[in-house]
Amino acid sequence: MVPNFHSYLFPWFLAVLSGSAADSNLTINSYDPEYGVYIGELPDPSDADIKGRVYIVNETTLQVINFTYNGKAPDLYFWLDQSDAPSVDGLKIPSFEFGVAPIGLYKNAERVVLVLPGLHKISSFKSFSLFCLKFEHNFGTVSIPDTVVIPKPQFLATELRGSRYNVGSGPILIIDRRTIKIFGFTFDGDKAPDGYFFVGRGPNVAHDSGVKVSIRGRDTAGMITAMNERYRGGQDIIIDLPVEYDINHIDWLSVYCYKFRVDFGHVSIMNVSQRIPPYIPPQKRFDDIELSKIDGWALISLLGTDDRLNFTFQLGPPGGRRGYQFMAHARPAKYVWYVNGYLADIYLKRGVTYTFNVEGGNDKSTSDFYNPLYISDDPFGGYAKLSNDEREQVKIVAGHNPNETAGRLCLWSHDGGDDEDADKFNSFIEYRRSLKLKCIGTSKTATFHFTPTAETPDTLYYQSYSTYNMGWKIHVVDDLPKDIADFVEEPYQYDIWLQQHNLLNVREGSLSAAVSYSAIQVYVIPSIIRFMICSASALMLQ
Repeated sequence: MVPNFHSYLFPWFLAVLSGSAADSNLTINSYDPEYGVYIGELPDPSDADIKGRVYIVNETTLQVINFTYNGKAPDLYFWLDQSDAPSVDGLKIPSFEFGVAPIGLYKNAERVVLVLPGLHKISSFKSFSLFCLKFEHNFGTVSIPDTVVIPKPQFLATELRGSRYNVGSGPILIIDRRTIKIFGFTFDGDKAPDGYFFVGRGPNVAHDSGVKVSIRGRDTAGMITAMNERYRGGQDIIIDLPVEYDINHIDWLSVYCYKFRVDFGHVSIMNVSQRIPPYIPPQKRFDDIELSKIDGWALISLLGTDDRLNFTFQLGPPGGRRGYQFMAHARPAKYVWYVNGYLADIYLKRGVTYTFNVEGGNDKSTSDFYNPLYISDDPFGGYAKLSNDEREQVKIVAGHNPNETAGRLCLWSHDGGDDEDADKFNSFIEYRRSLKLKCIGTSKTATFHFTPTAETPDTLYYQSYSTYNMGWKIHVVDDLPKDIADFVEEPYQYDIWLQQHNLLNVREGSLSAAVSYSAIQVYVIPSIIRFMICSASALMLQ
């Protein structure tokens, strides 16, 4: 008898139901088909309102179910350590919600998925914690048992083989309960009437006992189309089982002609472990706000030409969703780097020496206004906040000493300090004209030099030593691109900007009297002289 949908769904429903019922009676190292291996409940410090159940999904992924945190602790991260308690030598785990930045508010989040960076594996660690790196304070730890049995993907014993249209494959990997990877897939789809991946139950492939399966990156759950291309074996295929199916409740995988109800070739699904990793739905990053629907500002590029050998780095607001977030696809810091007054990427030519002037603040009492500049291969920045393990993975090519690369504070800002209306502007230039530039204090601009060489990586990033997500790309090239139009920047040096905006009478302390007098000498007096000469010439012509 061919099993119907209800006979299939019942055991699946029982598995989910039993997993839910087990929530109230969980044991350490127990396996849940929906979540993974349970390793403990986060403790609940009275000052942070933390709760959540921690599961191991596979060798490189954890998830916290029904996670809550009030967001008030400073500099808090998800953390793994090789000791029983967190330390500065541990591993920071980025989150989809906040990236590499400190985590913020969570309100009973259904699931928080945490993927280990680099080549790290959970089996190398003894504890999972919430750790405040700045003050080295533990906000709660869950131990990872030495005897933990981590769910692992599994290869099938046989490969896909068929007698028609060259159907075949290399090894077939069960990644998780709803995801299958087919290596070296072959199929002459350009010759077949149609062809779909097809899964189901029963001893034989049958039209009424199976369902079409989507190919990742090609199909969607609501739109699965026939394979009409030729697959020559050089391409690996990932297929996603429908919501109501999982690997423990199918008996075969077929390449199937739906039009004529013909099995072109199949592989039996058998002897699959009951501890296959659970399926994790695709996670949205914090910056996946359907950026295609956001009309971001046009990217500004600064070319390191002979006329632009100096780059000045100041602070400014990120410019809402259309500004830094659209440019870098990252959650911006409170302030970000403005280069020569712009949100921009930079092109530098190898063999040319450039001067970097830093005006991001040198007040160590506040992270907002202490921003030594450095150049590295790390897209996130915040070197001072990295763990020892993370620092070993970062290559700094310029600005190694933060004591030498932190200069005075120059800040572009609104009078009211509010950046909420940034999205109403049609370009960064228009937006920046709504800002005012102010340089504070008596300290000097920090300066260092950088000469890219043949060994310099093609892509670098200008970053803040103390804060994540403030900078962006530096393209290192042999020849500057000719398809990017160069331009002359609007004023960004403080004294020139003041003169242009008729703001020489600034408050005492904002700008020294000497600088004001110098600006008058350099810019105002020559203008008056030019006016007098032009007026005299006009009178002579009358």
